[in-house]
Amino acid sequence: MDYLPLFADLKQRPVLIVGGGEVAARKIELLHRAGAQVWVVAQTLSSELEQQYQDGRIHWLAQDFLPEQLDNVFLVIAATNDTVLNAAVFAAADQRCILANVVDDQPLCSFIFPSIVDRSPLVVAISSSGQAPVLARILREKLEALLPTRLSDMAAIAGRWRGRVKQHMASMGERRRFWEHAFSGRFASLISRGQLTEAENELQLSLEGQHRALGEVALVGAGPGDAGLLTLRGLQVMQQADVVLYDHLVSPEVLDLVRRDAERICVGKRAGAHSVTQEATNQLLVTLAQQGKRVVRLKGGDPFIFGRGGEELQVVAQAGIPF
Repeated sequence: MDYLPLFADLKQRPVLIVGGGEVAARKIELLHRAGAQVWVVAQTLSSELEQQYQDGRIHWLAQDFLPEQLDNVFLVIAATNDTVLNAAVFAAADQRCILANVVDDQPLCSFIFPSIVDRSPLVVAISSSGQAPVLARILREKLEALLPTRLSDMAAIAGRWRGRVKQHMASMGERRRFWEHAFSGRFASLISRGQLTEAENELQLSLEGQHRALGEVALVGAGPGDAGLLTLRGLQVMQQADVVLYDHLVSPEVLDLVRRDAERICVGKRAGAHSVTQEATNQLLVTLAQQGKRVVRLKGGDPFIFGRGGEELQVVAQAGIPF
């Protein structure tokens, strides 16, 4: 490992930026998100940074860099196109044992910035140790697409409930199992739909031992059969399913994306072959969900035009099952 991954608490800590251009502005925006107190050393500022100075978001030292400006600074970033100045900033910081980053000059860095997926308070950092930054960026983009945006809400609620869960459950094993169930069960599903109050109620029921063994049903349209055309949400519920009810129009490529240990039941209709009646399919959706299972109804084509998806969801709703 070339670098030790660390997460720094910069809230209200002074950070010095040497340089007042666009590169400096990009780093400053990241520092603002972390709550840092930003000081900029530059003779001139870009229009964006000038506005931030007018708004009181940054402090500006309109002068040349001096080593004594590093006194009482938590870390420093050099973001200029002057290689001599950048080297001087790094040398002065290194002499004072202050972390320093010279943008796009890895040998003059005692720390580097990773690519970040921000679902605060959940944060994922990806680094290639400066060897392949484009690869790190591509991986970040893939994770951005895969990780639900509501993860921030899930992590925040879990943080608020940690104390209460610890009071109810003395052993670490109990608490771990509680959260594993929450993060993969109905609590997580409610969060993904933006039902935050209901999600907290679900946690309360689980703590009180009053949790009902009630599952849920998700209707996923498989479209024309190309797995690449599935929605991200559709893919997520397919990979969380306990049972998948699918029809003959669903392609093998789409079925391959279902969670490996999920039960698969074909309920499709095809001329000259055994088929499951619509009424039986409706009842099966309800029965499986009432057993506490996460059920996915996977339908080829458009599930609402010829697929009777609306009828199935109506039956599910009448049974009081979330969908």
